[in-house]
Amino acid sequence: MRDIIALVSSALFLTLALTPVSAASLQISPVSLEIPAPGSATTVTLKNSAATPLKAQMRIFRWSMANGEEKLEPATDVVASPPIASIKPGADYVIRVVRLSKAPVTTEETYRLIVDEIPDTTAHAAITVKIAFRCSIPVFFTPPTATSPDLKWSVTSKDGQTYVSATNTGTRRVRLADLKVADDKGNSAAIAKGLAGYVLARSSKSWVAPGPFQKAASPLLVTAQGDRGPINARALPETAR
Repeated sequence: MRDIIALVSSALFLTLALTPVSAASLQISPVSLEIPAPGSATTVTLKNSAATPLKAQMRIFRWSMANGEEKLEPATDVVASPPIASIKPGADYVIRVVRLSKAPVTTEETYRLIVDEIPDTTAHAAITVKIAFRCSIPVFFTPPTATSPDLKWSVTSKDGQTYVSATNTGTRRVRLADLKVADDKGNSAAIAKGLAGYVLARSSKSWVAPGPFQKAASPLLVTAQGDRGPINARALPETAR
């Protein structure tokens, strides 16, 4: 599972795109899925832009956060159908994402649809080098009562390292980009240029503080671009653990 998480994390930047994701011959649209309750299903379109057929595998993972880090576990209550697709040259193929549970959605439920291009292992293809394509698509089942995200920032210490942490007490996720910190002396540093990740509903996420801020003992100014506008906040130090 750790290998899956690492590979998925490397593909997270794809979720920022507003246009279909493509790599080699496989194109995917849309690149983020939100299904408001009482809806329970949606679709993703795969397109093969190559002159040869291709195969793709679809899997759903429950996406959560624990101890400030992301966690992926195989899902059984949400499925992708069909799980394997054979796509003809130039053709589109529609995949359905379906929530099987009949229980009402009370807090935003979060998953990731992992799409893997399956390399051609035939003798003819073996004479060329092919790189398998993987895309991680966020999937959100949102309750009608979902509120805006509400972030509380802090500076924490653990195992000799300093972290900048965000806790989302709202019932809706927030996506962060261009995350930076600064102190009251005007020093600043970037934690992430571009996508910094998501903070899921009622969850926390942590980032390692940049080197100059590893010994931070005073509040830090946090700035970022959220999916609902700019963020300016103060991160207060917590007692070392």
